[in-house]
Amino acid sequence: MLKTLERYQRHIYASQDAAEPPSDDMQNNYQEYVNLKARVEVLQHSQRNLLGEDLAPLSTNELEQLESQLDRTLKQIRSRKTQVLLDELCDLKRKEQMLQDANSSLKRKLDEIDVAAAPPQPVCHDGYGSGGGGGGVVLSNEPPQPEDFFQALGRDLSLHPAFHVVDVNQPPAPAPGGYLPAWMT
Repeated sequence: MLKTLERYQRHIYASQDAAEPPSDDMQNNYQEYVNLKARVEVLQHSQRNLLGEDLAPLSTNELEQLESQLDRTLKQIRSRKTQVLLDELCDLKRKEQMLQDANSSLKRKLDEIDVAAAPPQPVCHDGYGSGGGGGGVVLSNEPPQPEDFFQALGRDLSLHPAFHVVDVNQPPAPAPGGYLPAWMT
């Protein structure tokens, strides 16, 4: 029975020794906890001061330090804000240049399409060559003809076009066969 009791006591004391961490680790952990708790309290107090709260217990010197810290922080904030705005401005100018280049390219393409799709423009020249000594202006798509190309018609009236006088106040007369184009009805 004594041997059983001894074994029982050894087993209990062994398990208690294993359950308890070494006292050095416990002390170090507790010390770290206390330091971190104090640091959190200091940071919370500093945050309240920076927000303009809880300023009554501060001395004049502490208030001046707080003010200089706020000035430095404000300068850093303004500097960063200026840098961000300059970066955005640079990006916008780059985008503007890209859009202007694209616009110019599209205008050139549109001009090329217009030139390719447009019928040739008639050339205006007088029938008398470069001397300008005549009255008639000729419109044609062809290059100017030499001076001897055109010949006077003379007095043969059969070659002149005939004009018919029409009274615009009268309805149009039906064409032979009784048919009127749709646009005249």
